[in-house]
Amino acid sequence: MAAVALLRLHHYTGNADYRDKADETLETFAGVAEQFGIFASTYGIAVLHLLGDPVQVVVIGDDNAASELYRQAVAGFAFHKTALRLNSNQAVAENLPPVLAQSIPHLPQLRAGKSFAVLCSGSTCQPPVTDASELHKSLQEATRKAA
Repeated sequence: MAAVALLRLHHYTGNADYRDKADETLETFAGVAEQFGIFASTYGIAVLHLLGDPVQVVVIGDDNAASELYRQAVAGFAFHKTALRLNSNQAVAENLPPVLAQSIPHLPQLRAGKSFAVLCSGSTCQPPVTDASELHKSLQEATRKAA
């Protein structure tokens, strides 16, 4: 579980030290994981986090449209997917992953007061979407590629 937490921190912050520590942890248990029986599944989950590209969704807004976007963001399970919802006044650099901190606060949708979602896969982010069904399609494609 520590390796999973470290990898999630790496995906959120971009700090390579977290990934390195998780990699070291997984290497330590690589030769003995099979001895843990059903409890080795946690090791397998950590390896999936290590090898897969993260899919991150950030939903910004205060209205029903934001609620619907967030419902789509959290619908369906994927090991590599995380979702974050912020009200418009919370969309500041301090509350965002580093890769998004430089862009989201300056998006026209935020300035116009429109609810939107930004989907990132690996280190690439797609343009903001305002339609929940469009987000659903993009998420299906992104999680399929990340698996």
